Amino acid sequence: MAAIAAAQFTVYLTNCNVNNAVEQGLIAQGINTCDSFLGNNDYDMKAVCKRMIQPGGTMPGRGAAAGRANRGIHVSFVAEKNLRKACFFRNYMHCIQRPFVAATATLALVQDVWDDRFDLENPDRDVEREIIRDPSTMVRVDDIKKTLEDIDNVLNKRRGLGGSPLAHITRETLTLPKHTPGEIDPGFGQPSRGAELIRRTRHD
Repeated sequence: MAAIAAAQFTVYLTNCNVNNAVEQGLIAQGINTCDSFLGNNDYDMKAVCKRMIQPGGTMPGRGAAAGRANRGIHVSFVAEKNLRKACFFRNYMHCIQRPFVAATATLALVQDVWDDRFDLENPDRDVEREIIRDPSTMVRVDDIKKTLEDIDNVLNKRRGLGGSPLAHITRETLTLPKHTPGEIDPGFGQPSRGAELIRRTRHD
């Protein structure tokens, strides 16, 4: 199993245009399988790359020469960006409870999810966001339909940790489509990315 996981890790990093030297650097940092990305966020991956470039300490000198500074390994800007995308995509697939297959996780697919989701899951504090007002208090029983519609609207627009609409918390069916009688899984990203997040975001 360990050998298979290691091979899949190499395949995934190769798909994401990350070279062998950087892969070995990741392994030295304890990230040695695709699942090792789980639980790490974008900040963590930046920190890992910085540590690979500047590990600190000294390396043995040659012959009688004194030790020399450990200059780490070269991690280009593109390699770092692709590593961040690879980590993000692995965590995203875990979030929506879809199987992760290293061989089919191409850079184009990883890039597509990154472009669509990264800003939602990592909001810039300086960017002005839409103000989503809480629903008005229901004062009459006759207003219940409108109140429920207002609540649904808020839950579909307001996002929780990880950028998933809060409506995923109140969805009626918890089991995944393949385990739900009469329901068919429409496929990855369908019928829309938002709908998939509401239907499949993990509750743990």
